[in-house]
Amino acid sequence: MTRSTTKTKKATRRGPSAQAAQERDTKIAALHAQIAEGVEALVESGAWKAMLDTAARFHTYSLGNQMLIALQAPTATRVAGFRTWQALGRQVRKGETGIAILAPCTYRPKTETPDNNAEPPAATGPTTTSGEDSPTPARRQLRGFRTAHVFAQEQTDGDDLPTLGDTPATGTVPAGLWDALTSQVSAHGYTVQRGDCGTADGYTDPATKTVRVTGTTDDAEAIGVLAHELAHIECGHVDDLPTYRTCRGRCEVEAESVAYIIATAHGLDSDTSTFGYITGWAHGDVATVRAAAETVTTAARTILTRLDENGTDTGPQKYPANNDA
Repeated sequence: MTRSTTKTKKATRRGPSAQAAQERDTKIAALHAQIAEGVEALVESGAWKAMLDTAARFHTYSLGNQMLIALQAPTATRVAGFRTWQALGRQVRKGETGIAILAPCTYRPKTETPDNNAEPPAATGPTTTSGEDSPTPARRQLRGFRTAHVFAQEQTDGDDLPTLGDTPATGTVPAGLWDALTSQVSAHGYTVQRGDCGTADGYTDPATKTVRVTGTTDDAEAIGVLAHELAHIECGHVDDLPTYRTCRGRCEVEAESVAYIIATAHGLDSDTSTFGYITGWAHGDVATVRAAAETVTTAARTILTRLDENGTDTGPQKYPANNDA
């Protein structure tokens, strides 16, 4: 008698179907197209200011996602994911449509297994040992993007939330803001001074590592000047001295734009007259404008994030953290 045996097939994990993958790629392409359209509009000073207003509210998001939020929910004050709102005691209302953004997909590449039988390379200089044989873990790398959804506070109901707090009455400087910005300037190796600046409101001198702010302005204006000079440093303008000393176009627009975001995030008025220069120095070139916008939002995100982390007398960072997915 012959015994028959039946082999069971091991279940295999299937990826998304071709149709699902195509639909995903179509959605992502549509979001990229929206971002491109938004960038093209930035050559106009009004659109540039609107972009800065959005950056002031959602500074931890990338430029592209800031644009997507502004296009889909222009009146949103705060956004967060579905579960984040639940954790805050609020529920997204039934039937609400999420705001589509791009979330990065990353992976950690596998490290090569060392060959213990291989001869070590000849020493070429002093060596140090860490006491560990395992290699340093590889950094995560970007594989692509996926569509994610967030919801505006206005799309939710539930527990009362703290006010944004860090937006006091216009013209009222939050306590500790000057010192916090000064600390960031000092971290770059510069000394902040108040005093005569000639015909200027302030200046940054890379040779003497000095940032000087005129002593004749009120507190709110002094904050704007200090933020402007910090922006020159954070944007890297002072790293190229020949360009910095003659720069009155892109460098000034970038620095003033960063200062505008910092001021707006803290409820202060800021001069927007510089934004009219955009159509001049950029000559309508979309790539140039996008590069400037990336520089501005990256510098502003860095400054505001440090203010959030280190804190000022205005209190800790408010809910919810606008983290990129």
